[in-house]
Amino acid sequence: MTVPLKVGRIPYANLAPIFHFLPETCAGIETSFIDGHPSGLNTLLRSDRLDISPNSSIEYAVAPDLYLLCPGVSIASHTRVMSVLLLSNTPLSELSGELIGVTSASDTSVALLDILFAESLGRRSDFERTDLSPGKALEKYRACLSIGDEALRASVDRVAAHVTDLGQWWKAETGKPFVFSLWIASRKAWESPQKEPLGRFCAALLESKRMAKESISNGRYPWGGPEWMPAKLKEEYWNCLSYDLDDELEGLALFYRLAEKYGLIPFAPPLRFLEPARHGA
Repeated sequence: MTVPLKVGRIPYANLAPIFHFLPETCAGIETSFIDGHPSGLNTLLRSDRLDISPNSSIEYAVAPDLYLLCPGVSIASHTRVMSVLLLSNTPLSELSGELIGVTSASDTSVALLDILFAESLGRRSDFERTDLSPGKALEKYRACLSIGDEALRASVDRVAAHVTDLGQWWKAETGKPFVFSLWIASRKAWESPQKEPLGRFCAALLESKRMAKESISNGRYPWGGPEWMPAKLKEEYWNCLSYDLDDELEGLALFYRLAEKYGLIPFAPPLRFLEPARHGA
């Protein structure tokens, strides 16, 4: 009896281009998609309830012995990312020692914010996880961290007087890209009968990435995206994202070194990749 491959799916606009093409590229691979936000999918993958998923890049470093990476694919930014935002009622320079509300949906972005405060501003702040919307969070906190479609919507609705794009902030401090998400596979699944469909899925994923990049470069967005997003914003957003994992590796390595420096992970791990099957094989 064939067991479907359990695949995590984040229902955010940033992954819409990849998931739009996956039904076509992974035809013939029995899959079961499980929706969740990044931190929720981290928990599912760690507990062997997923075989592969787009996960927080910090998750790989938390337990690298449990995982392998699909090569060549990520969610990254080379400048601004537009959907990982620190929203505040006061300028960034005036935030000193305040409790900051941070989304419970993300792990990487919270770690990144911690590092940026320490490296750029010379101080660390206290964070409190919250499920409040950005508007409600800013009634409780002087600043809040928001990600994904919620962050994009907050930007469109101008809920905050000051908006700091964490991708842009990281780029200004380091000169390097930032990798927010990696496609992480369970090592246990790779060492089981799921290895063959997992390798085929990774090949299909890379083909979906290729098709998505080609579509974006040609100005075609057949996945649509959220109705509330203005057309110009959609175009800007998908063109500012990188789905590659090549030049981005240098930024990922630096992130891990700094995460180790500030005690956010035990050590900066070596990157270990699985081998995708030949696409169409």
